[in-house]
Amino acid sequence: MNSSNQAHSSARTGAHRAHGRTPHEGEQPPPFRHEPYLDGLFTYCLSVLCDHDTATDVLGDVLAVAERHPGRCPDEGDRRAWLYALARWGCLHRLADQRRARQGAHSARRAPEHMERDRAPGGDTGSERGPEAHRPLDVSAYRRTELARLAWPEAAGTTPEQREALELAVRHRLGVPELAAVLGTPAAAARELLSGAACEVERTRAALAVVETGNCPSVSRLTGDDGDGNVLLSSTLRAELVRHVDDCPRCRRAAERVGAAGPWPGSGGLNSAALPLVPAPRTALHPAIQRTGPGRGRSGSAPRVDRTGFPMDPKDRAA
Repeated sequence: MNSSNQAHSSARTGAHRAHGRTPHEGEQPPPFRHEPYLDGLFTYCLSVLCDHDTATDVLGDVLAVAERHPGRCPDEGDRRAWLYALARWGCLHRLADQRRARQGAHSARRAPEHMERDRAPGGDTGSERGPEAHRPLDVSAYRRTELARLAWPEAAGTTPEQREALELAVRHRLGVPELAAVLGTPAAAARELLSGAACEVERTRAALAVVETGNCPSVSRLTGDDGDGNVLLSSTLRAELVRHVDDCPRCRRAAERVGAAGPWPGSGGLNSAALPLVPAPRTALHPAIQRTGPGRGRSGSAPRVDRTGFPMDPKDRAA
């Protein structure tokens, strides 16, 4: 009897150590403290990392950091920007880890050829990809659809810095002070970045409007348009279209007619139709948060912060 009690006590103690308390069957996980921001934060991580599982893992790290260091959280007015800054820090760290892993994989070229074939992106072995390889096709297709929803053809001509500012300002509706806080730049620099990005977006809109008119054979040859008006706009194609609109009198007049009622390029702001967000996988986030901690290594550590409590950009650490 004593042996049975000891075994029962040991099992309960182990569960208590692992989960903080004994779980009950059918018990719902506790609500997220930052629930209103989850979809936006996950969408941001997904747009940077382009992989659902990695984005979920990073967001779990971010939420765990926010829980472990509540004293750093600003008041309600700055909380959203603080969480996005944490998400940006988490994504930059994960990208740096993946880059180091790829470099390590390149330095290990003496490994057998079959091992190199099975090596996953980021330097992990193929065994890590088992769940992905056996995931039902409908889930993979759904995830591809969600990634496709993040496409933004009108932003094809922007630089990476401009695109990040656009995403935060338009898709996530951050104001200029919030954007500056997330990027760690002065407000004037953030405003200038957005102004330049808006100018490029409006030039792209003009080029797309010319494509839709279908009145120029040269444009049809550039786009390979078959008459349905659907064009996959890459950065290269966008640059060729914008250059053609500048050089072709017919297309330039068409673009001027389309934009006649609009503001001067770069001065009209970016209050376009709302861009979609991808719902955060809340069921998977709870385990991702539980996996964080001192034992997880670099991704489970807390960022260095400035005097306002916002994380410092990794490239600013030396300063």
